[in-house]
Amino acid sequence: MTEITPIQVRYKEAEFTDELAETIGNVAFLEEPIFEEAKMPLQSQVVDKLADMLFASDMVLDMLRDERYPVPPHLLAVEPQVRRLYDEVNDLMKQLTD
Repeated sequence: MTEITPIQVRYKEAEFTDELAETIGNVAFLEEPIFEEAKMPLQSQVVDKLADMLFASDMVLDMLRDERYPVPPHLLAVEPQVRRLYDEVNDLMKQLTD
């Protein structure tokens, strides 16, 4: 393990604002992974990621339909592909969860 000298510490502290340095100092480094995915069965992990895709594609569709903002034509052009992606991911999820 490399020892850090007081000069290095002062140099590093000068790079950060006090608030950022304090936040970094309060971070706890965990030896165990934060995400529990690795403990889930593979099928559950796949369904979880598909759910993320379904949620994201649904959000895109909602953004394209939001009447509060004008949507440029090049963005409207992707709506059919996003809709198809949503439908295909939804079908995959049904296959894996039925």
